[in-house]
Amino acid sequence: GESWGAKMDGQSFTGYNGEQRNYSAEPNNIKDFFRTGLSANNSIGISGGSEKMQTYLSYTNNSVQGIMPRNNLGRHNINLRISNTLSSKFSTDAKITYINQFIDSKYSTGEGGPVMELFQIPRNVSIADAQNYEVINNVGVPVPAPYPVINPALYQNPYWRVNRSENNEKRDRIMGFLSARYNITDWLHITGRANIDKTADQLEGIAYNGTLGNTGGGSYGTTNINVFQKWFDAILEGSNDLTKDIKIDYRGGAIYQDNAYSAVYNSASGLNVPNKFSLNFATNPSFSQGATQVQTQSLFAQANVGFKNFLFLDASVRNDWDSRLPAPYSFLYSSFGASAILSDIITFPKAFDFVKLSASYAEVGNGGQAQIRFNTFGYSQGAGNGFISRSGIQAIPDLKPEIVKNVEVGLEAKFVPKLLGVALTYYKSNSFNQLLRVSLPAATGFASQYINAGNIQNTGLELVLSATPIQKSNFNWNLEFNLASNKNKIIELTETVKEFAVSGSGFGRSATPVVRVGGSYGDMDGFVWRKDAQGRYLVTDAGLPLSTLTTGKNENIGNFNPKATLGLSNTFNIGKIALRILVDGRIGGVIMDGTEQLLAFNGAPEVTAQYREGGWNLGGVNEKGEAVNKTITAQQFWTTASGGRYGSAEFFTYDATNFRIRELTAGYTIPIAANKAIKGAKVSLVARNLLFLYRGSSILDIPGLAKRKMSFDPDMSLGNGNWQGVSYGTSPSTRSIGVNLNLTF
Repeated sequence: GESWGAKMDGQSFTGYNGEQRNYSAEPNNIKDFFRTGLSANNSIGISGGSEKMQTYLSYTNNSVQGIMPRNNLGRHNINLRISNTLSSKFSTDAKITYINQFIDSKYSTGEGGPVMELFQIPRNVSIADAQNYEVINNVGVPVPAPYPVINPALYQNPYWRVNRSENNEKRDRIMGFLSARYNITDWLHITGRANIDKTADQLEGIAYNGTLGNTGGGSYGTTNINVFQKWFDAILEGSNDLTKDIKIDYRGGAIYQDNAYSAVYNSASGLNVPNKFSLNFATNPSFSQGATQVQTQSLFAQANVGFKNFLFLDASVRNDWDSRLPAPYSFLYSSFGASAILSDIITFPKAFDFVKLSASYAEVGNGGQAQIRFNTFGYSQGAGNGFISRSGIQAIPDLKPEIVKNVEVGLEAKFVPKLLGVALTYYKSNSFNQLLRVSLPAATGFASQYINAGNIQNTGLELVLSATPIQKSNFNWNLEFNLASNKNKIIELTETVKEFAVSGSGFGRSATPVVRVGGSYGDMDGFVWRKDAQGRYLVTDAGLPLSTLTTGKNENIGNFNPKATLGLSNTFNIGKIALRILVDGRIGGVIMDGTEQLLAFNGAPEVTAQYREGGWNLGGVNEKGEAVNKTITAQQFWTTASGGRYGSAEFFTYDATNFRIRELTAGYTIPIAANKAIKGAKVSLVARNLLFLYRGSSILDIPGLAKRKMSFDPDMSLGNGNWQGVSYGTSPSTRSIGVNLNLTF
């Protein structure tokens, strides 16, 4: 509901539920919705064996209570590993891991999730009132109780959402490998390995009658997903001294990979008996099935030549035959490099203990995505014998393999007395034929298509400094600092495509990542506050801001990638006490707060408290260039800037620069008397995501307002990959504090 209106002075009024209430702000009606997250991890491991046989068995149990009501996770993990040396020539190694996991009540973020609904709770509505989320109708079925929302077609009481809808998941996963090695000679051996990874997911979706987006009686659905990955390889490896100064190591082999995916979807579009969650009671049952299989066969060879243990040359070549590609399915990629320990070749000043220079060129290939070379059709049940429909994704018959070509140069140095070290790396990588999904005009008959983008380049520097300022018998201080900077440029797309909004990314009603030649991956477009040729803000004759929303023209609002990332780690060892603090951060980049955009329309954010009584003069000029001297209210400004679900992104975009204490640990090694069952004990206190040291501000200077500090965690955007740069109904980030106890028997 809205948080505009008269000043809250404790006036008595009749609430939305028909009861008398005091018109006062509720201090914690959002905070109290969440609960304290709890995580318990218990693990035990047993190892034993002889000189020729070793066995390790472990069990780990994880139990997690999420911060959202009814959201819980449980996991059991069993590992068994057995290694055998059967003779001087033959040995085996085997490992199997079983994971059983369940997640109750996985909630979606963004539109339609309980977090966005919670954030819209009016300031004067108490948690106690919101918790009365249902009533029983005249036939004994629970239905949503009255609740104030701006748009009842999209939002409802968050307590109904978390108590009367569920997305549950069960997973069984088994992974393992078996390897055998045979020493043909003392310088040549052959190894064979078999790896499997099989996952079975059972998903269940439940929504009670009355939940938005569902038909009468409620809804129920199940999904069964099976993923089976197999990897087999055979490798011949050898090592020879060609002369007393030259040594060569080499390996060659073959790899066979087979990845299979299958899924069965069952849905009850409505239930004949309300809230009877079984497919047997489906009003309009539907089901579908899908599967993909990708097979890759590879041959490879590698060699490394060393001269006097200070000069090294290496090279590799690999050819893949990938079923995702058109015939002949084949692509080749290679790498080569050189490194030299300069301190063993050149006489450096005494302060230099070790200096190494390296350079390499490497190519990495990828076959792309399965089943996009042909237009696909689906069958659905319907009148008569049903009907066939074509996929909205247009085929890319000439699919090319993605190839990344990378050049890297590195310098590493250590200084006497080995208390200071530095490593500097420069790289340049070019991604050719990168697979991107673009939207298509409706006239094509398709919604989108994958393209092989021509050339996307990344260049960057990485710096790592390590130091030991203090090294005593009972006190050590180790320090490590890392800094990384990357610059991206889109050099080429295709002959016909020079710019497009990335399909399936961003959030078009707020800001969307756009790929354009000459730009950078991560560029975001949105609506901005219009300016005239002199750089003056444009306003209406009534004094309201004029944005490009009125013209339909999006403009660049920044890039979601940081200009640099850094981290600083300090570790102190004081006798039996170990302390470590990690500070990290990102510099630059932007993030658009779609949550604030939506809430500003309702009057919920703190910034909307200013100018509620009016008197806000933005200055600026109208479209004729004439000065405007009108005053407006906060409600007029923010409802115009926000536009509700479709607004002007620039008003809500922030510099994503931030620095935080990422991790703080304190450990103590407990003295244990000799000849005890317990051989070692250590207790540690661990705190993660502890606090922010700095957060960036809004990028826009709004006349009459100070710049707003970013109030959310920029790590909590809508997702990863293309789904970065926008925060929209995402869950709050969490701070965790825990205790670890490690016992050795």
